[in-house]
Amino acid sequence: MTEPPVPAAGENRILAALPVNERARLMDDLEQVTLPLGHVLYEPGDVLGFVYFPTSCIVSLVFTTENGATAELAMTGKDGLVGIPLVLGGRTSTHKAVVQCAGTAWRLRAEVMTWELEQHGHLLRLALCYTQALMTQMAQSVVCNRHHAVDQQLCRWLLLSLDQLPDNQLNMTQELIANMLGVRREAVTDAAGKLQAARLIRYRRGQITVTDRPGLEARVCECYSVVRAEYERLFLLPQMILPSDRARPNPASLRKRAEARLEKERAERAAASKAESNADAAWQQARMVHELEVHQIELEMSNEALRQAYDEADALHRKYADIYDFAPISYFTLDAQGVIVQFNLAGAILLDIQRSQTRPHRFAAFVKPEFLPVFNDFLDEKLRGRCRRSCELVLLVTAHHAERPVRIQAVADESGHEIQMAVLDIIPSGPTAEHDRRHTDPEHQVVNDHTAQASAQ
Repeated sequence: MTEPPVPAAGENRILAALPVNERARLMDDLEQVTLPLGHVLYEPGDVLGFVYFPTSCIVSLVFTTENGATAELAMTGKDGLVGIPLVLGGRTSTHKAVVQCAGTAWRLRAEVMTWELEQHGHLLRLALCYTQALMTQMAQSVVCNRHHAVDQQLCRWLLLSLDQLPDNQLNMTQELIANMLGVRREAVTDAAGKLQAARLIRYRRGQITVTDRPGLEARVCECYSVVRAEYERLFLLPQMILPSDRARPNPASLRKRAEARLEKERAERAAASKAESNADAAWQQARMVHELEVHQIELEMSNEALRQAYDEADALHRKYADIYDFAPISYFTLDAQGVIVQFNLAGAILLDIQRSQTRPHRFAAFVKPEFLPVFNDFLDEKLRGRCRRSCELVLLVTAHHAERPVRIQAVADESGHEIQMAVLDIIPSGPTAEHDRRHTDPEHQVVNDHTAQASAQ
């Protein structure tokens, strides 16, 4: 059995395992970046713009609860990549990716990574193998945190981190380790004290140095060996990529395919016997030429009709794109999670956001908190195909607008994955609106009362 590919210093194990031609194709698009401690690569719900291949840094995949508690799902270093949702066909993530140990990484744009995966080459195989290993790490972390002592969890976490680093030292505080393990800081302090008393580690000022790794491995639970064995097994798998056009193996259809091949051979033999007649062969050739010429003219006519249809579609697209963009009504398109994927100029003015920003926005972030249940219920009903026509709510104050009561009318697409919304002001703009605002705004009412009292005096 051959040894798994081990990357040299400054290399990533997945990139090092690629064949020379595939890695050479990636080199022009790979960008080396330095990632500082605590740097967030993406938040939950963010659209992934890059995939990262760590070389000397460690990235933690962290989940945060509603009350602010955190726990590490898994860690990624030089053995893998950050951006698994893209490998599995998704665009966003439900967790946060944050740098737990500063260092360097190779960065690849998401669209380039998607194209490479669609080639069904070695990169796809390695990425899927790493995904399986990462799932093993996540599952084993759940078991370890549930059934093993904190000092055993700390040993597992330290050994997994050291496997991604060139030396035996980690720059890590006990508070950060407690957040990663999802336990109290006092429990980590007590566990670290036991390991230091046993002369397995040395801790000072945010630096942890492992002085006796064999002793640490003897003290750790079986979770560490399970994870490491899975990583090594997957990298030992043969790197054989089968052609994509190969016949699909299916014993159930063997008889049917054999009969089809027999019919094909009989047809070929019959065609060969007919070709023995020169006159018949000449007639067949003339007929074939005629059919090809007619087919060529048909293709040219179809292409001309197709070009005209494309031109008409482009003209209509430009026409209605301008109508949509410069309409006086605010239009928004939201995905199933409530993230704004498209909006017109009036919508940008309404929410006071710049259209050049690439950061995704959630429409709920602009809704006044007490109206969020109304908006969320309305969005949920529309996704379920309910017939509710509209809802009314108040938008938050922006740098250029006061609070604005609005009415939202929406319709979901046929797939139920997107919602198109029209947002209308309930109080129209102009002198009438100012009159209504003065009579309904408490601040203006107070000013009017004081003015009346001053006049009476």
